[in-house]
Amino acid sequence: MQGPLSERLEVIAADCRERLVAYSRAMDRLVARLHASGAVGGVPEIGEVFPDFILPDAQGHLWRLAGALEKGPVVLAFHRGYWCDFCHLNMAALAEISPKIQALGSQIVAISPQNAGNAAKLARDSGADFPVLCDMGLGISTLLGLSYVIDDVLQNELALLQVDLNAENAGGGWLMPITATFVLDRDGVIFARHLDPDPRTRMDCDAIIQAASACQSAARS
Repeated sequence: MQGPLSERLEVIAADCRERLVAYSRAMDRLVARLHASGAVGGVPEIGEVFPDFILPDAQGHLWRLAGALEKGPVVLAFHRGYWCDFCHLNMAALAEISPKIQALGSQIVAISPQNAGNAAKLARDSGADFPVLCDMGLGISTLLGLSYVIDDVLQNELALLQVDLNAENAGGGWLMPITATFVLDRDGVIFARHLDPDPRTRMDCDAIIQAASACQSAARS
């Protein structure tokens, strides 16, 4: 599938609205509820320092944000999981731009609440050459204000789709992360971000590249 990421995501969303009517409606209601409650109001803003953290990757190796920032800016992308078609598409798009991001002296890191096996599958199937970290129990997502409990209706719809979050994830029960992308400069300061309770929207790839490039330019000046 070619074209801007937003157009590719809309193709998948339109297909879901046609084939998975009840699930799409449940998602629409959930997104409306999260927007109405100001679900992302407490998430770190542009200009604030992103909190340091340590998480295991899909191979069980510990990854620390502070250590990565010593090498250059970091792009952090929060995903729901292997089962989410929108996450697959976003991961594939990030894999496409990863060489450009690396050429700018930056790196991409994906984060999801999945267990190691599913994190490895998400990386493999998307062609990602960057780490996929396991946010066990959604500890980091919750710390950032990026987690929420899905309602009974959506739980039932996921069950009909044979999605069992307790089996998919490394703890967390029926918690779900809000999908988000942060571009951090070498000091860990948030240079750009994209937050939306609707997982059917993600940060534009060109915007990620531009922010990573601007981070490097600012570091050199």
